[in-house]
Amino acid sequence: MRPPNVVLICLDTVRADHLGVHGYVRATTPTLDALAARALVFDSTSSCAGWTKPSVASFLTGTHPCQHGVYGGNARVGSTEMTDALPARALTLAEVFEQHGYRTGAFVHNAHLRVGNGFDQGFGDYEQGQMDARALRWRGLDWLDQGSKSEQPFFLYLHFLDAHWPYPAPEQWLTRFASAEVIARFRGHESKALYAAINDGTYVMSTDDRAALEALYDGALAYLDSELGRFLAGLELRGLEESTIVCVIADHGEEFGEHGRVGHGHGLFENLLHVPWILHVPGRAPARNSVPVSLIDLFPTLLSAARLPRPDGLDGIDRLAEGNVRRALLAEHKSSDRYTQTLRVENEKLQRSFRAPPGLERVEIVLPIALGSRWEAEFEVVGDELVATQLKPRDEAPEEPLELKGPIADVSASEFRLAGIRVRYNGDSKLQVDTGTSGPTLANGLVVKVRGPILDGALYAERIKFYAPDEEPLLELRARVEKLEYSQGSGSLTLGAFTLRITPDTHLKDMELPSENRPLAREQLAALLAGGGASFAAANGFESERRLYDLSRDPGELAAQELPPGSVLEASLDELGAALIGRRIFGTADQHDLGDEARAELEALGYGGDQR
Repeated sequence: MRPPNVVLICLDTVRADHLGVHGYVRATTPTLDALAARALVFDSTSSCAGWTKPSVASFLTGTHPCQHGVYGGNARVGSTEMTDALPARALTLAEVFEQHGYRTGAFVHNAHLRVGNGFDQGFGDYEQGQMDARALRWRGLDWLDQGSKSEQPFFLYLHFLDAHWPYPAPEQWLTRFASAEVIARFRGHESKALYAAINDGTYVMSTDDRAALEALYDGALAYLDSELGRFLAGLELRGLEESTIVCVIADHGEEFGEHGRVGHGHGLFENLLHVPWILHVPGRAPARNSVPVSLIDLFPTLLSAARLPRPDGLDGIDRLAEGNVRRALLAEHKSSDRYTQTLRVENEKLQRSFRAPPGLERVEIVLPIALGSRWEAEFEVVGDELVATQLKPRDEAPEEPLELKGPIADVSASEFRLAGIRVRYNGDSKLQVDTGTSGPTLANGLVVKVRGPILDGALYAERIKFYAPDEEPLLELRARVEKLEYSQGSGSLTLGAFTLRITPDTHLKDMELPSENRPLAREQLAALLAGGGASFAAANGFESERRLYDLSRDPGELAAQELPPGSVLEASLDELGAALIGRRIFGTADQHDLGDEARAELEALGYGGDQR
């Protein structure tokens, strides 16, 4: 019996919660929704990384980033800009299909996957270039026609980039959910400066900004979905529908300001890791699987669907044979000086980061925050602490009353809580309600800004300002600087009556500060994991930070609990890291000079800077 054909489709930058099959309200993906209705859908699929290069390397090899070593897109080493390459010793999915007599081809739009970076291993035909969804699906169908007389089954990989900035979709699609005027500021290469300003904290997104960006993204996704429909129709027209497995995934998701940044490649939040996985196997009944799974599982699952044997050395699970097996899910991110991991066990998610020890030269940074001046802090509640995520000066009189903004809870007739702080109000409290805002009735979950003095440990509300129902639930505090303690990247800042912790991750808006020389090489990372993670870090001068998220109560990951070293989850993470790095396949030779041509291609996609 001839083995089935296999088509693997990767939708770059597509987060699962913007698909109809996962409950999205807009009609962005009718094609994928129809495919899902007759397929196996994995509802809780997690990528191994928050951007393309390490993620694709992982699902094409069935190994984690700490094994294949593909972390960096472009990082400066001395005077040379280097990029990581998939090692030649890696066994790719295409190589396995090729070994079993398959004709293999790939048509790819993402410069990180260009020939020379190792992703072409096992493909008889491999083309990477500037192709929108229409051009790419035609290249795929043309390739099928070229081999139509062959007796070989085929494995075809298509990688679409249309839901990625700068959104090169036709106008009628980009304006499907918002007018051209509304989305104009986020379109094309002219918007690059705006994205940069958002991500460095010099521009704060409004609710309208986020709505415009999501409308633009959704229009690009709808265009991509329409071209997928034409590709699937092309399979049916060629009589291939009943003999071809179709698997659709995404490499990572996208952020729209939920954590103060847009885009991807900077973290491991769920909106960057939760991706779709739709697997249609002819003759197999449709089903939904809610067990948390990893894209590491794709490799053995696709081979199982094609009735091919599983090679040794894979860490993934065959989800056709063992669909209900539960295990911890690992994701990783490496920047120039920091390594971050997440370990998810059901709805409990540990995020841990290590910062490299300082180099020989260390710069003592002096923050330009004057006592008595007025500042604003965006912050998170981590355990019993307020942790500042961003600080910026305010051109306001220092004696102005304290202001606290965020979602409220535990509302009663005379008080409520905001960020765990008790707020008291009465008939003298002025309620500020504008057109389109909530109020004037207080209710749990509403976002308000309270202005007033601190008396007896409570904030007395002189004024309560209401915001729109869809206002971002960010926590903000504005008050006079009473105290500052800061050294070597960490410290504390007292605004009014409240003390916030400053960490190396706290962004200082409108200020350029000298950075420390703290590069983290892949070999250091390997030593860190092999040495037990936490214990090696403590003994070798690494800084570390641990945060715990409860995804059942906090799906947006806005309220982390800080963990001390030595938790059960951390021990599991150390054990897993040591086991995986013991089977690493990368070495110092698996890097090369990025080159001017590749650099130009990446810059056209908005990439550049640290490790992207």
